[in-house]
Amino acid sequence: LQVGSGTIAFPRGAAAAFWVWAISACMLIAAYVGNGGPGGGRRDFVVLWAMALGAMIGSVIWALICIATTVLGARAAGMRLEMVPITAWSYLVFALLGILALPIQIGQLVLAFIDVRGGYQSLVDTTPLTGVMDTISIAPSIYWLAIPALGIALETIGVHTDRPIRFHKSALVLIGVMVIVSFAADVTSFGNRGRPVDFDNAVLVAALLVAPLPILGSLALGAESLRNGSPRFRAPLISGLVSGLLLLGGSTVALLGIIEPVVGFFADLANRQPDVPERLLLNGTSFNAGITVFVITAGMVAVHAGIHHWGHKIWGHQLNQALGTLALLLIAGGGALWAVGEVVAGLGTQPALPTLVESDDNLVTAGNVAVALGVGGAAGGLALTLVNAVLSAVLGGGSVAEPWRGRTLEWLTESPPAYANFATQPTVRSHLPLDDKDGRPSEPSETPLEEVPA
Repeated sequence: LQVGSGTIAFPRGAAAAFWVWAISACMLIAAYVGNGGPGGGRRDFVVLWAMALGAMIGSVIWALICIATTVLGARAAGMRLEMVPITAWSYLVFALLGILALPIQIGQLVLAFIDVRGGYQSLVDTTPLTGVMDTISIAPSIYWLAIPALGIALETIGVHTDRPIRFHKSALVLIGVMVIVSFAADVTSFGNRGRPVDFDNAVLVAALLVAPLPILGSLALGAESLRNGSPRFRAPLISGLVSGLLLLGGSTVALLGIIEPVVGFFADLANRQPDVPERLLLNGTSFNAGITVFVITAGMVAVHAGIHHWGHKIWGHQLNQALGTLALLLIAGGGALWAVGEVVAGLGTQPALPTLVESDDNLVTAGNVAVALGVGGAAGGLALTLVNAVLSAVLGGGSVAEPWRGRTLEWLTESPPAYANFATQPTVRSHLPLDDKDGRPSEPSETPLEEVPA
């Protein structure tokens, strides 16, 4: 809808990708229940875990191919790539990076599968399996998930302040920088993260240092819309803002993780032992899980914003704002508490994976209590969001009137859209095509419409 296409590219392939993902997700959960996965104690379920995760990643790759092909090859007439709406752009770069990086994880899973299934690797030593999870889930590679979250946040801010992001191309560039940050992590993640800063992982440390900057820049663009627009603080706008702040908070806290390798680097230059406080020896602790939870919580809040922002467009009914606000408080508050708990426990040197250790550190205890409370709160918020969506989609609850005025092509259609989305194929002159249609001022097209090939 955003790029003016009548359908997603390869629609049957997109449907197949979803069903393969759903079935594989059930298998993955069954593997965990059966004591499989990294650190699992039953070989058959460890193997099932590797197979299920591989199938899930494969289905995601195919879905990303469908998304990228749609944005690249099925745009409306006149819509150049720099005119693509921010959310669609974020999913394009998210998809392209996933297509490049995720096959690496499948290759690692195949090696881990062979090692465990053939008995070449003891179940006690789960290094191959944890290595696969590290390359997916540890900062800065986890920032890959932040890319669409940033896009949704900026989109909702622009609509609900009635002032679209002023510097559209700058927003696209900032989101593109997140691709460089995340891809650098995937390239260098085969190195040992415990080494000092040297040629093997200097790029990894640089990516951690740079990551907060594009997030901060994106929030600055959103702040301009908040300041000069007419903000309506409803669930979509608040969720978009909170998502961006969670991303910024997580990427900033992650900077604690580079203290150890940086100190080690300079100690190595001085030919002496590094002197790092024990609290800051964070590699291999639950600290990394805390950063991951920050990013995942930001993603969940962004999805919450998207459901409330586009729910009317999908189902024809606006979601309940009171339930949405309550769900937001639970998801964001619970997720933040969960993330902080993991970080605090990591500062108490709690290991990353479950293991038997003796510890009377108060930080570990406090962190684990916070994690338990945070998980419960976030789960409750997600359940409430699901209930809200069901009330709107199945029972037809909520307002049927257009709840707000967007300026991208999805708001040109009826809600929900008719078959093939548009009665006639739209033609675009700027990144705000509905302003063109209604005769309101917009940025002039750099290329006359008659010169744009169909």
